[in-house]
Amino acid sequence: MNEKGRRSKRRQIDVEELRQDARSLLSWGVEDGALIKLETYRLYEAGYAVADIGEAFGFAPGYLYEMWGKFKAEGTEALVDKRWGSAPRKRTKAVEAEILRAKALCPERSDGELAKAYGLDRSTIYLLLKEHGLQDLHRVLVGDEKAESEETSASREEDGGEKGGSKSSRVKKPCC
Repeated sequence: MNEKGRRSKRRQIDVEELRQDARSLLSWGVEDGALIKLETYRLYEAGYAVADIGEAFGFAPGYLYEMWGKFKAEGTEALVDKRWGSAPRKRTKAVEAEILRAKALCPERSDGELAKAYGLDRSTIYLLLKEHGLQDLHRVLVGDEKAESEETSASREEDGGEKGGSKSSRVKKPCC
């Protein structure tokens, strides 16, 4: 019978019994992911149903077929988990401090500029600055243009509509 047409009789698999069975790789007493995956293949070759194997070890049948295909093509190297922990975090305390310092030194720098400079997502920069109350620092230091224009128009009405003062205080200085 061909590989696809194979129907195995459903049998309950008890992992604890496998740990006691001398023929099982689990009897070695080593808790290794590669050995567990190899044991699933041994059980499959012994005639157990894929659904029963998946249920016993917590794998989806599709994953088992994929894993066994890689095992046949690449050997035992395909069964080894190649992830060595999570990817290093880019948002560390040191990087956060640098970002906060950069924003404090140059409030006009946008979230996008800071994100590009420090290799983070713009939304991460936004949240960090918001946590520390620095998100709208440029508006605090320079003054909110909307609020400023409302104040200016109100003062013009009081002064009879005359313009007063110089615009030099509103000149933006180049930043970092």
